[in-house]
Amino acid sequence: MQDRPTAVELLEAAAEFVDREIVPAIQGARQFQVRVVANVMRIAAREMQLEDPAVRAEVKALAELLGHEKPHLHSLDDLHAAAMKLNGELSERIRAGEADAGDFRGRTLRVVRQAVEDKLRIANPRYLEADLAARGKSHH
Repeated sequence: MQDRPTAVELLEAAAEFVDREIVPAIQGARQFQVRVVANVMRIAAREMQLEDPAVRAEVKALAELLGHEKPHLHSLDDLHAAAMKLNGELSERIRAGEADAGDFRGRTLRVVRQAVEDKLRIANPRYLEADLAARGKSHH
């Protein structure tokens, strides 16, 4: 493993090169496809940086919301499995009507909103920034 450039830096540099040098040199459907490739590289770079802390935060928030002890998980695969399980339990409780009113509803909305915002920071941060600006919030 190299110290510099990092994998994230390499992906970002490659995406910038694609946008700067390749996209202007082609037209039509190929240009669109190349823009998609550059976007995929940027998403992968953001995922490498943000996924682990986002999934950890989601698992912690879900466990707290559902009244479970915070699991002590180390690998990203274990975190994903815990998130799936906890989200399944939350979905069951929502279907059962437990989040229709009251404190659980408010806490559920906060947890779900934060999880969606964290996912958007990876998938499409421009959408999130536009939404936050429209709501008059600052980016955190």
